[in-house]
Amino acid sequence: MDSTQNKYEGRFDNSNIIKKTIFSLITVATPKTSDEYAWSCVKNLLIELKNTYPFLKYIRIGNIETLDYRIDDINITLEINSVSPDELGRAIQDIIDLLKKRLGKKAGYFFLQEFKQVLGEEYHSIIKRMGVDLRLIELKNQLYGFDEDYKIKDRADTNIAFLEKNGI
Repeated sequence: MDSTQNKYEGRFDNSNIIKKTIFSLITVATPKTSDEYAWSCVKNLLIELKNTYPFLKYIRIGNIETLDYRIDDINITLEINSVSPDELGRAIQDIIDLLKKRLGKKAGYFFLQEFKQVLGEEYHSIIKRMGVDLRLIELKNQLYGFDEDYKIKDRADTNIAFLEKNGI
């Protein structure tokens, strides 16, 4: 792939992918909180992650008070298309992981499944090839107690770990 213009499926570039990903995350988070909270949470995450991923400066969300809460409220400059897929994938993974943590119990157990559904199979396939592993995020959250309805158990006789719903 040409490093100045990363294209996926012959028609999507980094700007399409990050815009759709961010909007899908906000779409899933909004019913669990509010439009304003979901949008401001993502906007703040983008600002916080700029030290780690300087290319996030190419993504702008306008003034929260004046947004129409549509995908067009996410502005992305074309410079983001020069970012490598692996680097963009790491940023997407961190954005998803941190948003889920920020929402805490409000996100609910099915947050990632809902996100995957809203994102759509085509985009999910693309971010997966970029290194975004939704299952890994889910397992990490369960491991570190972010999904408190589940806990990790292991069977001494087989040395296999598994998740068990609390109270069962």
